[in-house]
Amino acid sequence: MKMIRADPKPEKPILLTGKKYTEFRREVAKRAGERCEAVNSGGKRCNAHAPVLIYGVFDVFNCGHVAHIVRRRKGGDVLSNVKWKCYHHHIEIEHGPQWGIRGIDENNQNTTIA
Repeated sequence: MKMIRADPKPEKPILLTGKKYTEFRREVAKRAGERCEAVNSGGKRCNAHAPVLIYGVFDVFNCGHVAHIVRRRKGGDVLSNVKWKCYHHHIEIEHGPQWGIRGIDENNQNTTIA
């Protein structure tokens, strides 16, 4: 006898690579007007300028980032699962200061790396 699942198997998330991911990045940036979509606890949007490229080159510190709401492997590369964020909000705030240009000292305080 064949068993029938009550819940259908969930679809695999869309994971883009290469040129398709680059096109997706441009689409996310266009939707945001190349402005950071991060919102603080008071409801105010960052709105910092976060271009796709600067003089045709991606600059990790000054260009915008695709920030996934639900981790990429689970939520996929779809517009409803991403926000366009500046470096500060995506890397230093969302991922934590240990990933930013500032380090963390023994007292768990941000420090500027010289």
